[in-house]
Amino acid sequence: MKVDITQLLVVFDKILTPPTDEEQGVYWFESTRADGLIITLVFSVYECYASVLVGNNSDLAIASVRMNQCSEIRVLNEKKKNLEIIHDRQSGRCFLQLTGDSILSYDE
Repeated sequence: MKVDITQLLVVFDKILTPPTDEEQGVYWFESTRADGLIITLVFSVYECYASVLVGNNSDLAIASVRMNQCSEIRVLNEKKKNLEIIHDRQSGRCFLQLTGDSILSYDE
């Protein structure tokens, strides 16, 4: 999966270590919004999956989405903190907006 880790470090508040394991290609990024919601992006470069978790503390996830066969995660706008997750061999695209009203949307 194609990912620019440097760009993600600009968009998210922090990278979680552990559970991030660079040798295994598994990364956990986290950002806390002004309203207290915590957005976590988890992905595996080698296994080509991505998950987005939305929660209000470390013990409770309000929502989570896991996508398989992802080919790329790209930052669309660093200032607005917009990302796109693209599937390999599928038409689906996932948009993640860390600062807006609609945090996560999925289009086919």
